[in-house]
Amino acid sequence: MQTLVLLVDIHPSVRQRCLEEQKRRRQRATKKISTFIGTFVLCFAPYVITRLVELSSAVPISPHWGVVSKCLAYSKAASDPFVYSLLRNQYRKTCTDIINRVLKRSSLNSSRIRGENGRSTIIQTAA
Repeated sequence: MQTLVLLVDIHPSVRQRCLEEQKRRRQRATKKISTFIGTFVLCFAPYVITRLVELSSAVPISPHWGVVSKCLAYSKAASDPFVYSLLRNQYRKTCTDIINRVLKRSSLNSSRIRGENGRSTIIQTAA
């Protein structure tokens, strides 16, 4: 990241806004890096520990646990695009809008099935 040094005096309010923007960018970068490292450790730690225990000791490892730990490691690659895209505010906002629209439509459909007195009625449409 490059920093521009100005040799002229800037207004304190402009300087304050620039400092706040820098702080927000640092926080976003910290959040993304923490997510990258956290998901990597969470998904690969069980697999690596299982393989190290298998190699270093005579303790038998359950085949089911071996498959689960391997699937967890593979699932990281499949879930990465979704996890990292949810870190973007625009994508997150669009997803919540879509979910809200779907939920509102489903609540409208369920309200059509119910009558005004609250009893369930069946609405038939002519085919």
